[in-house]
Amino acid sequence: MIAYDGRENTRRALEYAISHSVTYGDRLYIVSVIPKSSSSPEEISRVRAYMDEALEKARGRGVDAQALIESGSPEKDLLEAANRFSCDTIVVGRSSKTSFDRVIMGSVSNHIVANAKCNVIVVQ
Repeated sequence: MIAYDGRENTRRALEYAISHSVTYGDRLYIVSVIPKSSSSPEEISRVRAYMDEALEKARGRGVDAQALIESGSPEKDLLEAANRFSCDTIVVGRSSKTSFDRVIMGSVSNHIVANAKCNVIVVQ
């Protein structure tokens, strides 16, 4: 599974996740979570666009891929999706936040690393 938000750091992680799926023949779940406070029609449309692009990229490389868009808490819902699909690995991109930002606002990737019940690969 990849936690994907369309930003540069997760685009690199998507490339890694696709290669990982090709190498191991695993299905790839591409998951994006829109925070409930941000779920405007414009935001939903933007997310659908980058998710469609990611799905096309994965399938173009022969990967059995599925895209999933959730609305809720990214930290919670990404971990729930990994459990629901019995994922053995979660791929995340490293946040571009500063150390201070992470202390004040937190980081989805840090939360996943600290709380996942499976392997987590952080792509720089």
